[in-house]
Amino acid sequence: MIRRSLLVPAALLLAWPLSAATKPSFDDLIANLKSPNAKTRQDAAAALAKSRRREAVTPLAALVRDPEFKVRLEVVRALRDLRDASGVPALVTLLGDGEAEIRQESIAALVEIYTEKERSGPVGRFLQVFSDEVDRTSIGPNVRVEPSVYEGLDKCLHDESADVRESAALALGILGGSGKTRDLVAAFSDPVPAVRAAAATALGKVGAQEDGRALIPLLADESLEVKNRALQALGVLRVTEAGPALRELYEQNRRKEWGVKVLATLSRIGDPAQAELFLQLVQDPDPDRKRLAVEGLGRISDSSRLPAFKKDYQRERNDEVKLAYSFAITRMGDRAFLDSIVLTLPSRTLGTRSRDYILEMGRPILPDLYPYLNDPDAEVRAALCDIIGLLGDPESIPRLQPLLGDPSASVADRANRAVERLKRGSASGQ
Repeated sequence: MIRRSLLVPAALLLAWPLSAATKPSFDDLIANLKSPNAKTRQDAAAALAKSRRREAVTPLAALVRDPEFKVRLEVVRALRDLRDASGVPALVTLLGDGEAEIRQESIAALVEIYTEKERSGPVGRFLQVFSDEVDRTSIGPNVRVEPSVYEGLDKCLHDESADVRESAALALGILGGSGKTRDLVAAFSDPVPAVRAAAATALGKVGAQEDGRALIPLLADESLEVKNRALQALGVLRVTEAGPALRELYEQNRRKEWGVKVLATLSRIGDPAQAELFLQLVQDPDPDRKRLAVEGLGRISDSSRLPAFKKDYQRERNDEVKLAYSFAITRMGDRAFLDSIVLTLPSRTLGTRSRDYILEMGRPILPDLYPYLNDPDAEVRAALCDIIGLLGDPESIPRLQPLLGDPSASVADRANRAVERLKRGSASGQ
């Protein structure tokens, strides 16, 4: 007698091989892109995005003019996820799509591909936050952006959608569109404040000091966001011609929060004409204003003030202000005070500012940094590997290579990344 538990219904026997065969193969998905059913094409594009196979790019690109919005949107997302440069021409084409959402998604996709940055959240928020992460462009030293990308983004600066115009401006800054500075300046007249603000940020990333003069009128913009973005860009570009306008704004807002932001830009510019103001503020009881004044005098770099600054350094009790004195004195020519900056790199509260000070002083400070690669503190060695990699001098490679065998795994890993970064930068410059 056959036991009932061993019996398998005939329906299940027939269904088993059928269900195993329902998952389409890669070739099936490619074929489905040509289906007369829009939902089938959409689903195929979504599945091909997960395949991570670059062979999917060409058949996906063939759908950039698909009559269905949802299919084209899925194509944008798939090309973004495949992360292959061969998909760039299709995305450039999609910058001219009839749907604003697709145009904006295409802008973000291009940014993600070239910067190897993965987006989370809405497009506009992603581009704005990412744009704020660094002062200048965000592409790697060995990355070459296709000229057609810049041309497509330039056209989007005149888009009927304000969101697209804003995204295009931010993307030009992130991707290093230095050839589009005139177009970014023209966007300062856009009727939408968010677009003007994005154009100001972008100009700060790709412009030169002379381009920054066009930012000065934005200090009188009706939008606070535009004014704040203009302040940031003026500081990045060190536009000394903005000194008088900034000084007037500071005097009008001396005891307001915005006045401190204006002072931060004045300090960053390092305008010698503002030295008198900085000397007054060195005596200010507010540590933020005092720190900014010390930094400003440091950037002016008048070495005649060295003796007085060294005395003030010894008497200063506030750690942030004291670190600013170390920066200023180093800028004025006494490299012994670099020691305080380097040894503060591991600090949770002051480490970021120390890092920024060193990066601001740039490549000339490198010879004074190399001895610290032998510092007994592994966190100092690791932080310096990152900084030296960012400073981008290929001649630093021999200095970093001994750290590839560092007893600290973190130091060895970061030394390796810095060396590879410098090698890529050297190769791209040849």
